[in-house]
Amino acid sequence: MSKKVGILWGGGLGDLLVIRPFLLALHANPSVESYLLTSATHLTELFEEFCSPTKIIQLPSQYRMLLPIIRKWRHVFDLIYLSPYPTFKTRMLGQLLASEKLWSRSHKNIQPYILDQVFADITALGLSTEINDKNLTVFLPWQAKNKNNPFSEGSPFLVLHPGAKKKWETTLWPTEKWKALVVKLLKETDCSLCVLGVKDEEKHLNTLVDPLPENLKNRVKLCIAQPLQNIAELILGSCGVICHNSGILHLSTFLQKKTVCITGSSGIYWQPHFPWVKNLTSGLCTLACNCYKCPVPFFRAKCINGIETDAVWNEVINHFNID
Repeated sequence: MSKKVGILWGGGLGDLLVIRPFLLALHANPSVESYLLTSATHLTELFEEFCSPTKIIQLPSQYRMLLPIIRKWRHVFDLIYLSPYPTFKTRMLGQLLASEKLWSRSHKNIQPYILDQVFADITALGLSTEINDKNLTVFLPWQAKNKNNPFSEGSPFLVLHPGAKKKWETTLWPTEKWKALVVKLLKETDCSLCVLGVKDEEKHLNTLVDPLPENLKNRVKLCIAQPLQNIAELILGSCGVICHNSGILHLSTFLQKKTVCITGSSGIYWQPHFPWVKNLTSGLCTLACNCYKCPVPFFRAKCINGIETDAVWNEVINHFNID
């Protein structure tokens, strides 16, 4: 096996989850040094937890600042591993680093979901016979066994994650539709709601809860800026998850918890295909462009904005089997 492996990858929660099996396969060989090269800065606190002993090389966000990085690391790596679906800029950076081998394969006979493609790469590269997709929870950086219910009466509850990066206009379902869904869930089911978010989203999440009458409001808890392991325990204790296509989707996928994902523009390679995950789109645009902003004039991101509240409601009722 190559002695020095560089991985050009994203640094979001979803990115780190799907690359974990590859990193663990590298770690199984003590003679291999691995390096993850990423420009992501929004979740750097997860790098140690998810990647160690892989070393992190922080790339500048401005491309004109990359030259010193390229000079330092050019001809260093025996293998550069790219995503099965690298962007043009990522592929160019891989070429400029001039490793002995540059690896980027899309396995046509394998599900397009990026996690499945990573497993296929592990096999194709002969990294490890111990790494397989039979139990995804083993790839989490901690044991996920405890089930947490934040409601003192122990009532059944759903986990909602209405957030995503702000610039992802094509994966953020409109706030008014989230509000309507919250009211419908509280009025027409016995489930309470645990609403997840980061600190920057607290004000937005309060707009979902504040207008509720008191008898409904006391069945909602905001879980803001929780440690990831705590979030995993909340997901395990819940009846299911409703979210955008973001890191929480991939965490619930690894935990094998029933999930309804309001998908929008996310490419098919970011859509888990497992039976416990339902990917809901409007059907009004089939581009699955995976772009931050809608690339089609006058479409106004109808891939996500065109998903009606009743469509999500019906999927939730059918998939979660709740009354």
